[in-house]
Amino acid sequence: MLKDCCDLLEQKQLKVAFIESASSGYLSSQFSLYKECGAQILLGGLVCYDANLKMSILGLSQELIDQYSPESEQVTHALAVTGQQLFKEADIIVACTGLLKPGGGESPEKPVGTFFVAIHYQNQTYDYRYQIDGSPEERLDKLTEQIADQIMELINSKAA
Repeated sequence: MLKDCCDLLEQKQLKVAFIESASSGYLSSQFSLYKECGAQILLGGLVCYDANLKMSILGLSQELIDQYSPESEQVTHALAVTGQQLFKEADIIVACTGLLKPGGGESPEKPVGTFFVAIHYQNQTYDYRYQIDGSPEERLDKLTEQIADQIMELINSKAA
C-alpha cells in the first residue's frame, strides 16, 4: 500500500509533509524510502513529541491542549491546519498524535494503541481515529499503511 501511495504522489506530482508526535518521524522516514529520491514526494516533517513544541513552533494554545490533551482529534486537526503554514509548498499535510505505548494520557476511552490522524488536502482537513494492536513497531507499520490508504483515497476521490 505504501509503495502504491508513493507512486500515486509521484504520478500526480504532489508533495507531502508530516507533523508527527506519536510516530516520532517514522512516517516521514517510511515515505522517503520508496522513491529513488525521496524528495520527489516528501517535502519534510516536524517531530513535536513534546506539547511545548506544538505551542512554540506551531502556535497551538495551551487551552486547546489542556482541554483535549496533546493526543486528541482536536489537537491533531489543529496541527494539520497550522502545518500548512509551516510547509507552504506541501500539497498534503499529515498530522499524527496518539498513544504508541503506555505512559501518555491513556484512558478507557483512549487506550494505548489509539492514534489520531488529520490530513489537510485541497483546503480541507480530514480527521481519522485508529485503534491499532500489536507491539509499538507493529503499530507504526499498520499506521503507515492506514495513512497511505487514506491519502490514496483522498487523491482519487478529488480526481473524480
